[in-house]
Amino acid sequence: MQLKKHLVAGPWCGEFGWELFAWHGYVRALSRHFEKITVISRPNSEYLYSDFADKFIPFVPKGGLADSFFMHNFDYNSAVKSVVRENNIEMNKDTTLLVPKRIGFPPNTHYTEAIKLGQLSVMPEYHLYGAEAELKYDFIFHIRDRKLRSEDNWIIDNWRKLRDLLGKDKKIACVGTSEQSGIIEDTDDLRDISLEKTCNLLHNAKYAFGPSSGPMHLASLCGCPHVVWSIKDRTRYTINWNPLETLVLYLDDEGWHISPERVYKEYLNWSKNGNT
Repeated sequence: MQLKKHLVAGPWCGEFGWELFAWHGYVRALSRHFEKITVISRPNSEYLYSDFADKFIPFVPKGGLADSFFMHNFDYNSAVKSVVRENNIEMNKDTTLLVPKRIGFPPNTHYTEAIKLGQLSVMPEYHLYGAEAELKYDFIFHIRDRKLRSEDNWIIDNWRKLRDLLGKDKKIACVGTSEQSGIIEDTDDLRDISLEKTCNLLHNAKYAFGPSSGPMHLASLCGCPHVVWSIKDRTRYTINWNPLETLVLYLDDEGWHISPERVYKEYLNWSKNGNT
């Protein structure tokens, strides 16, 4: 099949976890069918596309809270026109525009589910992120502190209790962004580092802990065993959004506000059974 000329993908404005499993893998797969790939997304996401995109355009969407693959009060049509104009992108018969709303609503779909773009039908492609590094941590914490569904955030004392239960001799780092993630004492603050460095941290860590969030989905693509708690959404973490079959302990019978003692107990039993 003859390659098409130019694929313009974006702008992405939704949540990071959804960018991982409802967007970037599809764009990678579609890239095999085009001569040139231009991706538009938030600046820190460039690393996700570095293995196949010819051009990455950093874009900070203006709107409300990011929610799934959308953003509240975000004007898509105006954003597309603005990016195209400011970056001198030629929109003609040789240019194919892919916007996130074409992907569908995927939490209940498997990572092998195909999408169609014109006559093309592709399944998403994923690969392992992160490289071997000297900096290694026993545990990575993502202390979710988001305004979106803020009632789902764990209180900070729960994180302190979990830190103490895991052992003060353990090396722990906190990741995420300072805008949407917290930090506790006796841990290294590695929030706001580049996505590539975050992937290296996860790839080399023994375990990651956190409520359902983008960084916990990222752990799956970095091969980092992770302990996640949330509502009953087990299949998404263990199967549908786990293409590399990374080890994951998903706790859902107590919802978002499971006790740190319970998290530690379940982790201890799980890890002793060889899940490392």
